[in-house]
Amino acid sequence: MKSENIYKVMVFAFLSAFIFGGYLLENLGVKYVSEGGNPLVKIHISTYILIFTVVFFTLRKGINAPLINLKELRAAWLISLLSIVLVIFYGLIRFGTSGMAYLVDTMVAPLLAIYLLSQLSTTHKNRLLTLLAYLLFINSLIAILEFMLGNTLMSAQFSSFSHFRSTALLTHPLNNALITAALAPILMSYTRVPYLIYFTVITLALFAFGGRAATGIFILGVFILIAPKVPAFIAAGVRVSKMRFAVIQALAFFASIFTILVVTLTPIGARILSKLHIDGSAQARFDVFIILEQLSLREWLLGASQTLLENIAFYIQIDVIENYIIGWIVSFGIICTVLLFLSCYKLPLKIALGKNRNSAKIALIVFILVSLTNNALTTKTPALLFLISAMYLVVSRRNGR
Repeated sequence: MKSENIYKVMVFAFLSAFIFGGYLLENLGVKYVSEGGNPLVKIHISTYILIFTVVFFTLRKGINAPLINLKELRAAWLISLLSIVLVIFYGLIRFGTSGMAYLVDTMVAPLLAIYLLSQLSTTHKNRLLTLLAYLLFINSLIAILEFMLGNTLMSAQFSSFSHFRSTALLTHPLNNALITAALAPILMSYTRVPYLIYFTVITLALFAFGGRAATGIFILGVFILIAPKVPAFIAAGVRVSKMRFAVIQALAFFASIFTILVVTLTPIGARILSKLHIDGSAQARFDVFIILEQLSLREWLLGASQTLLENIAFYIQIDVIENYIIGWIVSFGIICTVLLFLSCYKLPLKIALGKNRNSAKIALIVFILVSLTNNALTTKTPALLFLISAMYLVVSRRNGR
């Protein structure tokens, strides 16, 4: 397959992963996240696209040739793939096919994407980065509009939320917050939207999603990213035409007015003020540690008994473990948790570690910190797909130059 054909496949995969979220599929009658239904529909269409393309491409090119293009990432990629395959086999033995689709969608799909992205030319990598940057921006605009109107684009109900939260295209609000906070620092420079407007829209969207931790960590990450550039900017300034400077000033003015109006005339302002404290929602993140006290040594190693899994709500008053690491330990045990860590973070750590990769480092740090505040990686999510793909595209295109 040529770079052009793989590029078209990746565009379709990214668009389908972004647009066809769980809520949309459920509204269309596809039992993607709810119980029951055909097991084949439990795996996302974007994952099927990646699987079939990888198989076809490997049959055409062989195994060795595509792996060569991964360069220094080849070993990390193979270790990550082996780790998740072992966890899936253990999961099949322990739970059967129940719940295994999430491992494929959440952790296998990103590895398949990197395998294909490594075959692309620099031009196609740039186009994909631009696509992701605009998708994230559009999703944030949808979130703000949803919050202003008090109604979600997709039908969704949250029994655990006392206030309205936007869902936009990426289903659950906290999943939206995780993806938005992690990707924005690395994608802000790949659109024609001025940084200030992009940053403002992202920040307002994070409040619309109700992601307090995500908002704070995102702002801190952006500050760390731009701080080293401030002295040089103050000393030397930046070359820009008078017309462009005038346009930037006008956009900044209207962005400021828009932000003030949104904060003062919509519920976002009240949300900002009402969420600057630890409430029951935040307390649930601390309560999950009670579950670990109930585990025996065997359960620590191999996963909790079925009885404990069915009575989680008895210990923490909710049936969701709001910490994916604890969720992994409870479901699979500490041994498989280590393998899951390798499958999720071995590759992005390898991508981020290196010279002139500050944006990739910040994106990964933001992702790790925000993800620790929810159970995102114990559910079906394209978060790792977008994060690892964006990190790889940014770093590899710079190396290509």
